Amino acid sequence: MSTTTNINIQQPELWTLQLSLKDKAIDYILFTDAIENSLIMGNVELDTSAGSYLKALENAVYDNPLLLDDYRLVRIVINTQHFALFPAAYDDYDAQEVFDTMYPDQEGDMAMSYLKRCDVNIAFEIPNGVLGFLQRTFSTPPVFHRLHPLCEHYKRLNEGTEISRMFLNLSDGHMDMVVYRKGQIVLTNSYNYRSAQDAAFFALHAWDSLGLDRLIDEVQLTGDKSERDAIAPILRQYIGYVMPAIYPAAALRIGQNAMKAPFDLILLALCES
Repeated sequence: MSTTTNINIQQPELWTLQLSLKDKAIDYILFTDAIENSLIMGNVELDTSAGSYLKALENAVYDNPLLLDDYRLVRIVINTQHFALFPAAYDDYDAQEVFDTMYPDQEGDMAMSYLKRCDVNIAFEIPNGVLGFLQRTFSTPPVFHRLHPLCEHYKRLNEGTEISRMFLNLSDGHMDMVVYRKGQIVLTNSYNYRSAQDAAFFALHAWDSLGLDRLIDEVQLTGDKSERDAIAPILRQYIGYVMPAIYPAAALRIGQNAMKAPFDLILLALCES
């Protein structure tokens, strides 16, 4: 667990705060264009005995005044397994109706954000009361699903290509996937896995379902190196091009230690800048 008590931000109105809300912790990064190599990162653990996710989140935020400064901008990423992509033409009412059918056991609220590069909406579940708390506490910040920055960042890199590419981001037994065909997003999903064999199975099933070419198309891997190294040799038995994704050089302008920061928050900073 990191602590925020020894961090003092001067002129917070020049800084951007980004939060990634997970089941047991809040990851955060802070950065500003006014200071070279300004990136600050850390995490705050949630007290899972607090009675509800909302209460644990409230306690963590209120106990860490660093998160409550008057920042220039606050952006928030939510990690949830209940989500769906919709055409941009779908409004909140249409999406809610479909979402309720897909997840009849959902207990939280539905939020939706627009992926402007991909030209789709992503709807996702947020635990009860959390969206209202975030809007009150951080002056109505934009809230995104964790797949949002991954989809948007790699959409930009795949425009104008005939090659289909699957991007896999692996970290802490979790794999996010996004696939593009001729530069257009055709699939995105998120999985928990217990072994590299499980992760490879999910990837290969999606590959075959989409009819991707094993001799021409590519898999690119990001995230934890040990997890990438475990899955890569399995995928290479079936797919000709399996390689690490190039880390975005623009991220290093945020801070020289950007590669140690949560990947979803770094990509969000690049996508929304």
